[in-house]
Amino acid sequence: MTEAEVVEQLVEFTNILMLGVSLIFSIVSAYVVALNYFIGSSNFLARLGSFLFITLVLGMLVVTMMGAESTHQGLVARLHELEAEGALTAAGNAVLANATPERIGALTGGQYSVDDVIRFCVWAGLGFVYVALGYLTFLHRWTPDAIPVSIEERK
Repeated sequence: MTEAEVVEQLVEFTNILMLGVSLIFSIVSAYVVALNYFIGSSNFLARLGSFLFITLVLGMLVVTMMGAESTHQGLVARLHELEAEGALTAAGNAVLANATPERIGALTGGQYSVDDVIRFCVWAGLGFVYVALGYLTFLHRWTPDAIPVSIEERK
C-alpha cells in the first residue's frame, strides 16, 4: 500500500468517525424524544425492553468503531514502515504526527497523540451518554408537558 493510499484511507477513517458520532447523536436524540412522549410513562418492562434495544443499537456501533480502530492502527503501522524506509513525504509525516505522541510532545507533554485524545473523547462521551440514558429511562420521572400530545380519532 502506498503512502497516498494510506493517507486517503486515514482521511476516510476520519469521515467514518464523524459519521459514527453523528449517528450516535441522532439515535440518542430520537430515544430521548421517545422517552419524553412514550417510554418514560410506560411500565418497567416496556422501559427495560426499550433500554435493551438502545443497548443493542449502541453496541453495534461500538463493535463497528472497535473494528475501525483496528484498521486505523494498521494504517498507522504502514506509515511507520514507510518512515523506516525513508519514503514518507510531508503529508505522511503530518498524518503520522497526529497518531504519534512523541511528535506532538509540546501539545500533550509527549504522552498522548491527537488520535488518542479523540479516541478518549469518543469513548468517554459514549459512556456518559449510556449512563445518562440509563438514568433517564429508569429513574427520571417524565412529564411530557412541554407540548402535550394526544392521539384522537378523526371525526
